[in-house]
Amino acid sequence: MDQLANIAFTLGVIAYSVAATLFFIDLARRDGVAAEARWAPRMLAVGMICHGAHVVFASLFSRVCPVESVHFSLSLAALVAAVAYLWLRARRGLGAIGVFVAPLALTFLVAAQFVGDHGPPAGLSRTLLALHITSNIVGLGFVLLAGAASVFYLVQEQRLKEKRAPLAGGRMPALTALESTEHRLLLIGFPLLTFGVVSGALFFAQVGPVGSASFLRTALGYLTWFLVAGVHSMRALAGCRGRRLAYGTLAGVVCVSLMLVFYAVRSILGAGT
Repeated sequence: MDQLANIAFTLGVIAYSVAATLFFIDLARRDGVAAEARWAPRMLAVGMICHGAHVVFASLFSRVCPVESVHFSLSLAALVAAVAYLWLRARRGLGAIGVFVAPLALTFLVAAQFVGDHGPPAGLSRTLLALHITSNIVGLGFVLLAGAASVFYLVQEQRLKEKRAPLAGGRMPALTALESTEHRLLLIGFPLLTFGVVSGALFFAQVGPVGSASFLRTALGYLTWFLVAGVHSMRALAGCRGRRLAYGTLAGVVCVSLMLVFYAVRSILGAGT
């Protein structure tokens, strides 16, 4: 089983790497439809299948439920983002955003290998813990994909201001479509993050005193929630649109990335929770 997990991991890394390269080549192309545009999402799908197989085989080998594991949950968050991207690609014409999604999935797949799995603290409800991690996985996946839409919104807006040619030879969606996509993704992710924050607060109270590293990771999780809530509030109450909301979404993505970094550093250095 361990050998199957390693094979799936290696194939996933190769497929994601090829997909990222093809997406980049397609984005740099000025016009027309080339083979890269067709094969990039196919290779991403292959990477996702291998990614999922790796999680299944590795969890069976280690006898750890993926939704009760920090190690697997970080990896699964990027997998959720990739699945959502392929779904949105067909519906909203967001093909070029794959140049962000494929490297993201590759980074999280590899980085998760450096995150140790210390298991849930004693005395916590395993059911509530599974729901807590699952909601965070899916919620963070949608936030990460919203961040990708925000990046392209900012780039496209800047190019239009400078009267330069749009990215991908004009094949990218209009700014209004990118903004709408970002908003819809956050609307899906926010309730899930809210449940994750509330259930996380319950766990935090039960665990008792924690180290500074765990406190900082928890603070980043709350900060992500506040940033997403702030983006919704600015849109609904202040009528803000465009650049400000995109920056707020990206700030949330930065917090998510920092959490991954802290988990990896803790595991590499062998620091306690």
